[in-house]
Amino acid sequence: MNKLRISVIGHLTIDEIEFTDGNTRIAPGGTTFYTSITSSILGSFTKIYSIVGGDYPDEYLEELSKNRVDICEVIKDVECRTTRYSIKYRDDFREMRLLHRAPRIEVKAVEDSDALYLGPVAGELIEDDIIDLSRKFKTVLDPQGILRSIDDCGRIKLEKKIDVNILSKIWLLRLSQEESEILTDSVNPVEACERLLKLGVENVVLSMGSRGLITMNREKRYFIPPYQNIKVIDPTGAGDVLGGAFLVEFLKTRDLAWASSIGASAASISIEDYGVNSILSINFKKNLIERANEILEKIKKL
Repeated sequence: MNKLRISVIGHLTIDEIEFTDGNTRIAPGGTTFYTSITSSILGSFTKIYSIVGGDYPDEYLEELSKNRVDICEVIKDVECRTTRYSIKYRDDFREMRLLHRAPRIEVKAVEDSDALYLGPVAGELIEDDIIDLSRKFKTVLDPQGILRSIDDCGRIKLEKKIDVNILSKIWLLRLSQEESEILTDSVNPVEACERLLKLGVENVVLSMGSRGLITMNREKRYFIPPYQNIKVIDPTGAGDVLGGAFLVEFLKTRDLAWASSIGASAASISIEDYGVNSILSINFKKNLIERANEILEKIKKL
C-alpha cells in the first residue's frame, strides 16, 4: 500500500497556557500542529498549509520538519503577527482569549491527497472555502474555528454562525459535544450525530471529553469509553491528536470501531505530558496499540 497523503489547512498558533496548578508555558499550538505531527508519526505523508507571522519561532517549524511534516506551504509573513491564544485552565473549565490573528488563508492550489483536514481556529477559512474543498477532496472538518465569536476583550464564545448546509459534502466531522449542540440544537449526543448524518456528513466523531466518544456513520454507531487511570498534565490539543490518529487508521482499515479505539487511545496518551511530548516518546506506538485493544473490548454498539 502506498503511503497515505494527508493535507492539513489552518493557522499554526502560539499558545500562552496557564494550568490549574499555576504553571505556565508558551508552546506551538493549533489543530494543524497537533494533527499533522500525529498523522506523520503514524505513517502518513503530511503537508500543511498555513500562515504565520514574523514572531513565529523557527524552532516550532523545525519541530514539524523533524517529524517529517512538509512545511513548504507555510507562509511566513513578517508584516503580520501569528495567531496567538491565551488559554487558562481552571479544573474542568477552559477560558480562551484571542490575542492576535494572522490573515485569512487564501486557498489556491492544494495538492491531491487521500484526505484533506480542515482545522481552522480563528476564522481563517470561510464557508465558500469549505464548500469548494469538500467538493474536490475527501474532507475532514473540525468546525471550532468557524463557530467562534470574539468579543472586544478577545474572549471566545461558540455560537452558530454558519449555514449548516456547508456540511453536506463533509466526509468526516470531528467535533466536541458543545459544538454538536450548537450545530444541531440537540443536547443529546446520539441525536446530534444522527442529525449531522441527515445533513450529509458521512462519518461523525463526537468527543464528550472524559465521558468518551460517539462515532457514527450510516452503517455503524458506537460508544467508545474513555481510557481509565490517566493523570492529566496538559489537555491542549487532545482532540486534534484524536482526529489525526483516527483519520490515519480509518483510511487504512475502514474499521470504524478500531479507528475510534486508536483515536481515543492517542488522545489519552497525549494529555499525560505537555504538548506533543507523549506522542513523540519512544514507546508511543506500543502504548497506542495496547490501550486501543483495551478500549476496543469495552466498546458498545448503539
